Amino acid sequence: MKKILFAFLLFVVALIDASAQRVNVELVFSPALDNTTARVYMTPLNFAAEDNAKAMRFKDGAYAAALPLSKSGFYNLVAVVNNRQLIVPVFLADADAAKLNVDVEKTSLKVRGTADNVALSDLNSLFAAYERRLWTEAGLDNAALKSLLKGFAAAADSVIEARRPSKEVVSYIKAWAYTRAYLSYGAIPRAQRIAPDAVDFAIGDILPEPQKALDNDYASLFPIANIVVNETLPDSGALAEKLDALYSAYKNSYLRSMVSASIMNRFLMEYNYAADFEGGLSQVNKAVKKYGLSESYANEYSKRKCTIPGSKFPGEVVLVDANGNVVDFSSFKGKYVYVDVWASWCGSCCKEVPFLKAMETELENDNVVFLSISVDKDGEAWKSKMKELDMHGNQLLDKDNSLCKALNVMGIPFFAIYDKEGKLHTYDALRPSKSVQLKKVLENLK
Repeated sequence: MKKILFAFLLFVVALIDASAQRVNVELVFSPALDNTTARVYMTPLNFAAEDNAKAMRFKDGAYAAALPLSKSGFYNLVAVVNNRQLIVPVFLADADAAKLNVDVEKTSLKVRGTADNVALSDLNSLFAAYERRLWTEAGLDNAALKSLLKGFAAAADSVIEARRPSKEVVSYIKAWAYTRAYLSYGAIPRAQRIAPDAVDFAIGDILPEPQKALDNDYASLFPIANIVVNETLPDSGALAEKLDALYSAYKNSYLRSMVSASIMNRFLMEYNYAADFEGGLSQVNKAVKKYGLSESYANEYSKRKCTIPGSKFPGEVVLVDANGNVVDFSSFKGKYVYVDVWASWCGSCCKEVPFLKAMETELENDNVVFLSISVDKDGEAWKSKMKELDMHGNQLLDKDNSLCKALNVMGIPFFAIYDKEGKLHTYDALRPSKSVQLKKVLENLK
C-alpha cells in the first residue's frame, strides 16, 4: 500500500512539474487578425539559450498556445502580417496563463496592459524609429550620428522613468538599449553608404563600459552581448588571459557561461595543434579546473590530435556507402588517399567535383585513390546530388559530421591526404581546381 501511495505521489508531482513548464497565452489583436492574412509565433527566451518559435493557433478571433515556460520570463512575439514581420518582446512574470491585447500598427506591435509590457512596446517602437532614420536619412554627419546612437540609452532611461517597470524589465531594457546601439554603430558605413574611416568617433564615445549594462541575467538573452564582451577582452590569444579578464570584469553567471563557452570553442577551433599539442592541452585543463568549466572541452581538445600529420584516421568516424554498408577506412590501406569532404548543399563543393573527376581520370599514379566523404544529414539528398553530378568511385557518407569535428574543419570543401598506413600526410591539402599544383603533389606520392 505504501509503495502504491508513493508511486501515486510521484505521479502527481510529475504532473505538477509538467504543468509548471507551460504557460497558456491568448492574444487578441486590434485591428483583428485572422489566419488567412497573418501568422503568429512566440519564442521563449531563456538564459544563454533560445527555444524554438511556437506557432499560435487561431480560434474564435484570437491566437492561443501553451508555450514552454521561459525561465527568464521574456518571450519574443512575432506577427507576420501581409508579408510584414513585426516583433516585440513580452514579459510574463510568474504566470501560468496570460491574455494579452495587442495593437497592430504599421511598423510595430504594441502590447497593452502591465507597465512592463507597455514599457517594452514603447521602446520597441522608439528603437525601430532610430534604426529607420539611420538607414533612410542619408547624409547624417558625425554629430548627428552620435546623437542618434546616444538616443537608445536616453530613450531607455526616459521610458523607465515614465513607466516604472519591474527590476527584471529594467535590466533587460538596459542590455537591450546597449546592444541595439552597438549594432547600429557597426551598421553606420552600410546604412549611410560611407567608408568606415569616415566615422570619426569610437564605440566608447557613445557607450559606457559594457559591464554597466551587460553584467546581469538578462544580457544573455541577446546573442550580440557575447560578441560585445569578447571584443573588449584582451586579444593576445592566451586562453588564461581572456578568461581571467572575463571573470574579473563580470560577475553574472549566465553571461560568464555564455562568453566562456565562446572563448573555449574559439580556442579549440583556432589553436595550432601541430605546433604544441601538449601545451594547448595544459591550457585547457587549467582553464577547466580554475573556472569549473565542462570536462568536455578537454575531451574535445584531445580529439583534435587527429589534425596533426602522422595521426591515424579518426576511429570514431563511421562511414557508410550508398547502400548503408559500413566501410572501414582501413580498407584503403596500402594506398595514399586523397579525401574530399563535401555536401550536396555546398555550392563551392559541387564546383570542385568536375576538377576532381578530371584528376581521377588524368592522374597516372596507382598509389593514389580518391575518396569523397559527404557530411549530408539527408542521405537521399546526397544520393540525388551524386547522380546529378555523375559521381562515381569511392563515395561515402558521414551522417553524424564526426569527421569535421575530429579534424577541426571550419568550412567545406575540405581536403586532406592520408598515407599508405592510414595516417595523416597533409592537412588542408590543395583543392582539385588547383589542378596543376595538385597533380604534381599526387604524382610524387610513392
